[in-house]
Amino acid sequence: MFKRILVGMVLTSLLLASCGPAQTTVPTSAPATSAPTEAAAATEAPAAVADKPFAGVTLNMLDSAEGQTDAMIALQNKCMEETGVTRNVEVVSPDDVDTKLQTALASKSSTYDIIGIDIIDLSKFDAAGWLEPLDSYIDDATRNDILPFALEGISYNGKILGLPWKAEYMVFVYNAKMLEDADIATPPTTWDELVADSIILKSKGIVKYPIVFTWGAGYEQITSDYTMITKSLGGELFDKDGNPVFNQGAGVQALQLMNDMINKDEIVDPVALTIKGGGTRRDIMMSGDAAFGFLWGNPLVTMNDPANTELAGQFALALAPNKISLAGPMGMSISAFSKNKDAAWAYLKCIAGPEGEKALFLADGSPFGYTSVLNDPEVQAKLAEFGGDIAAQQAEYLAVRPSLPYYADFSSSLQDTVQKVLTGQDEVQSALDKLAETVKALQAEYTQ
Repeated sequence: MFKRILVGMVLTSLLLASCGPAQTTVPTSAPATSAPTEAAAATEAPAAVADKPFAGVTLNMLDSAEGQTDAMIALQNKCMEETGVTRNVEVVSPDDVDTKLQTALASKSSTYDIIGIDIIDLSKFDAAGWLEPLDSYIDDATRNDILPFALEGISYNGKILGLPWKAEYMVFVYNAKMLEDADIATPPTTWDELVADSIILKSKGIVKYPIVFTWGAGYEQITSDYTMITKSLGGELFDKDGNPVFNQGAGVQALQLMNDMINKDEIVDPVALTIKGGGTRRDIMMSGDAAFGFLWGNPLVTMNDPANTELAGQFALALAPNKISLAGPMGMSISAFSKNKDAAWAYLKCIAGPEGEKALFLADGSPFGYTSVLNDPEVQAKLAEFGGDIAAQQAEYLAVRPSLPYYADFSSSLQDTVQKVLTGQDEVQSALDKLAETVKALQAEYTQ
C-alpha cells in the first residue's frame, strides 16, 4: 500500500504541470507559432566562466511554447549557470514537435541533444537506436529514488532511457455547485451515472453540454480517452498474445458510449470534434460551460484560484467513473546522436533531477518523479491543498496506452476510426472491425 500511495502522490504532483499558468516572474518570449523560433529567455545563457565544467558547450532541444513556461525558463537559466552550457530551445507548434524531432533522429542528426519522450514512444525509439541508455550515467541512489510509476515511463528492455519528466495522469474534475443546484448529492461513480447526471444537468438548464472532451482530428487525446473508457469497462485493446480485441466487448461499448454522448444524449458538445488541448478542456469548465472533465495533472491549482475564474472554489476531484483513469508517464532523454553527451547528462540531472523537479513543482505544480521530492515538507504541504487524497487514490487505478513498435500508425488509425464514427461516416462495429484489420497488417509489416 505504501508503494501505491507513493505512486499516487507522485502522480498527484505531476498533475500540476499541465494545468496552471507559470507563477515565476521570469518573462517568456517564446511565441506559439509553427515557425521555428528560439525561446529568448532560455537561450540567453550567462557568459562562459572558466571554472564551469562545460563552459562553451551548446545543447539544443525542441519544444513548444506551452512547455516553455516562466518556471521552466528560470530553471533552464539556473542550470546553464551551474553547468556552463548554453541551452538553445527551438520552439515550434505543438503539432510539429514530434514530426520534426523524429525526422532529425531518423537521419541520425545531432541537431537535438536532449529530447522529451512519452512512454508510448519508448519501444519505437529504442528499437531505432535513437536514445542514449543512461545506465552507465545514473547512480544507484538516483535510480532508487525514482518512483515506480515514473520509472516505468523511462525504462524499456531493461534499460533506463531518461529521467522522469511529467509522468502525469488524468483526474476526474466536477463542478460541485452545479451538482448541488441540480440536487445531485454525490459525483457519479460509473459511466451510467455520469450520463444520467449529465442528462439531469442538461434538462434543468444548468449547463447545455455537461461533459467536456477534446477530440479534434489527429489528436492523441482521442486514443487516450478511448483506451481509458475501454479499460474502465473491463476490456483490453490487445490480448496477451498481442491480437487486437478492441472490436469486441468493452472496446465496442466504449466507442458506442463516446458516440452516444455526442449524437444521442447530446451531453458532449459537437465542437469537441474540432478542438484540442488539455488547457482547452480546463478553460471550458472554468468558464462554466461544462460540469465534468478528465484533466491532466492537478488542475485545481488553476481552477480554484480566484485570479483565474469567478467560479474558483466550485471545482473538486472524484475518482473516475468505474475508478479507472489513464496514466501518461514521460521522460527527458539524451539523443544517441548528441556530440556532447557528458554535458547533456550534467544538464539533464539539473533540469530533471530531484532538485530541478522540486523547483518546478513549487513554482507551477509541474509533475515530479522522485520519492525524495514527494517526502519533502514543502511539497507535502502544497499537495495537501489541491485534492491530494483523491489524486493519490486515483493513482491506484490507472490504465496505460499500449507500447507498440507501430504505435504512431495504430494511434493515428484509431483516431481516424473514432472521428468517422462520431461524425456519422461509419458504424461502431464496422469501423472497429476495419481498424482490427489495419492493425493486423501493421503487425505483419513490423515483423518482416
